[in-house]
Amino acid sequence: MTKLESDIKTVLQQINSELAAETWESRRRYFDQMIRLANSLEISEPCQYLYDAYVADDRGSEERRELHIRCVRLLDAVAGTGARDEYGILYNEPPLPSMTAMQKYFNNKQYPLEESVSIDHLIVKAEMEMQYLNLTESTIGQYRHAWIDIRRFFQANHSAEYCEHLLRRFINEIEQERNDGSMKEWKWKINRKAALVLIEVANTGQFQWKMIGIDIGCASAVIETIRQQYLASLRHRNLSHKTIVLYDYVFRKLMEFTESETTNDLASLTHEKIQLVIEELADICNRRSMATILPILRAILTYIHEAGFAAKDFSGVVMSGFVQKGSVACYISKYDQAALIKQIDLEPKRTKAIVLLALKLGLRDCDICNLTFQRIDWRNDKIRLLQEKTEEPITLPLLPDVGNALMDYILNEKPKRDDRHPYIFLRKQAPHNKLKSAYSICSKLFKKLAIEPVNGSSKGVHVFRYTVAYNLLAAKTPHQVITDILGHVSKESDKPYLSMEESMLRNAFIGSASVKDGGYGTHIR
Repeated sequence: MTKLESDIKTVLQQINSELAAETWESRRRYFDQMIRLANSLEISEPCQYLYDAYVADDRGSEERRELHIRCVRLLDAVAGTGARDEYGILYNEPPLPSMTAMQKYFNNKQYPLEESVSIDHLIVKAEMEMQYLNLTESTIGQYRHAWIDIRRFFQANHSAEYCEHLLRRFINEIEQERNDGSMKEWKWKINRKAALVLIEVANTGQFQWKMIGIDIGCASAVIETIRQQYLASLRHRNLSHKTIVLYDYVFRKLMEFTESETTNDLASLTHEKIQLVIEELADICNRRSMATILPILRAILTYIHEAGFAAKDFSGVVMSGFVQKGSVACYISKYDQAALIKQIDLEPKRTKAIVLLALKLGLRDCDICNLTFQRIDWRNDKIRLLQEKTEEPITLPLLPDVGNALMDYILNEKPKRDDRHPYIFLRKQAPHNKLKSAYSICSKLFKKLAIEPVNGSSKGVHVFRYTVAYNLLAAKTPHQVITDILGHVSKESDKPYLSMEESMLRNAFIGSASVKDGGYGTHIR
């Protein structure tokens, strides 16, 4: 008996008690085929060459191929041949260390890790550090698959030890696969996140959940260096993070549209190239956005000149276009409001509570998401909060339907947390942190009910705020009362609402004129 026949006999004995008789007999026949193939190739023991030939002998059947791979995996485990598939992945990858072995391995280690550590042990530690998030088993399973991909990447690069540089290479490669369409967006996200978790655990010994932004650099190392210098100058001016992100966007678009990759490219900028940048930006931005972007573009061009990269200051080439302001605020019609109120009884409890807070009290998106238990005075039916936008306090009545919807969500749907988390509205998926925005909740409702706001196409929470103002104006509520209800501080904030009132008066005038003219109407300019 050859070694191949002996090992196959061992495999069949091992799986005999695990499989039904018919399934076991099927496996035996497939192994007989492998023995016949080995005899034709004059092979007497398990090896990579035999496995490759056996898997390739699928006769065009995907099912036959899968069964051949299964037989190879079983035989490789018994023979200890360490064979790999067509992608270079081991048929039988060694198991990850146990949690106990990992904890013993990392005992007394200092962070950031300066000595070499096993990538396998780091993966197990990363999973342990994420346990406090209470992720679902399916989500943890996705992270495990991603970590196995990382482990295979390390194996393919002949390394079993953690190396941040190598892990950064992995991130760059999956970025390229995502960009060329060979990796799906969801898989790229989970693989990238899994890699960054490993880096954080290696540097700090723990993991803290946070949203990870996508740092989109410039095409060349030279321009990327200049970009980082520019971003540093913005931070030195103590600009807000959102402002810096916007300036960075315009900077990268300037480099992209002028095809600048070297300092010589910047030195050879021309009026024509700057005009081309403006035209390209106009194609991807609306008029209101251009009113914000063009002054930023001027500031960047001045910086490039003053920093010595451009021979001339081309900021004077950029002329801001005129943007008509004071347009009428959009709102939801009475008919759509009724449809919305009826629909939210069929929606999740969180959705109902959020919509009622916005539609009945006119709260901003940020104030809804930042609402805490301490801000609700259940005893006196009041909501007392500090507005995030104006940092001014405001007190609103806790209307019965709003209060009931809030209580229903808190008691029957709100995810449970072990700590005393102060925020009311949480994410549905783990980790159950504070909800960042209610925009998607509202926009999905608008789409489901085919709601088209009057005077616009906005789909966010602010449309409800405008609708509150519209309802108050229609009820002839004094302006000061509306201002107090909405929590406005500046008179400039009232302009969209006043324009709404002007529009209502104009429509009323047109309607009355139409009646006087026998139904034909009057054309008013």
